[in-house]
This record gives sequence, C-alpha cells and structure tokens, in this order.
Amino acid sequence: MNDQHLSGKWIGSYTYGDEYDEPVRGKTVAFELDLTIVNGSLKGECTDGEATPHFERPAIVEGAVLNNTINFIKRYPYYWQHEKGSQRFLPKLPSQEVSYSGRLVNNQFEGEWEVVTLLADAQGEQISYKGFGKWTMKKVDELTC
Repeated sequence: MNDQHLSGKWIGSYTYGDEYDEPVRGKTVAFELDLTIVNGSLKGECTDGEATPHFERPAIVEGAVLNNTINFIKRYPYYWQHEKGSQRFLPKLPSQEVSYSGRLVNNQFEGEWEVVTLLADAQGEQISYKGFGKWTMKKVDELTC
C-alpha cells in the first residue's frame, strides 16, 4: 500500500490486556483514526469511545509506516489512566505515550500497544507500571460511506 492509499479514515478497536484489573481487563474499545501519511511519516487524530467524551480535543498520533509495518505514538490532551476500576483524569499533567506497533494483514493493521506509567513513591523512588493490549484497524472505504 502506498501513502495515498493509507491516508484517510480508519476504524478499529483496542483491547486491554490481562494485567489490568476488572472490569477493564479484556475490555474492547472502538476508535476512529484520521491519518495523513507523507513519505512514510504518519500524523493524525484519534477519537475513541472511552476517553474522547472526557476531552475537548482528539488524541494526536505520530509515527511511521514502512513496508507492511506501522508504529505510532498516541497522546491524549492530558494525563488519564484506569485506577482500581475507575478512570482518573489529571489535566495539569501531560499525556502518557501509548505506543502502537503492528503489521498489515489481509488489508487491516493488527498488533499490540503498550503504555508506561512513571510515578514516584513517598521516598521519591521511581515506580513504573506497564499496560499492554492488542489492537486492530481497517480503512474505511469512502465509496461505501
């Protein structure tokens, strides 16, 4: 696929991995991604059914497509995370970076995502938590809309 074919609207979903607590573990969330790709560099905006209702702006994505692989970072307008079954939003902190990687298989991308949360404990020691999951997306065919 070339840059022009890859640019446009994609729909997909991401699923939370086993290290998340209930009720998030295994939860699947739909998303839409509008991509512009030039010379393999990818930029775009992402909305999803879980986080988007809490933000005034979409998440931003930046990355690259090379051959049949895709890698990008998604950043929300500010920090949010799941914590003990609820969501926590902290507008004064920058977004975490959610790293997506995947491959083009049967005209859709599928792969894994990862997010790392860095916190400091009461003694100032850094603690990191990693979250993982899977994702998939397929290009919307403008002719069928």
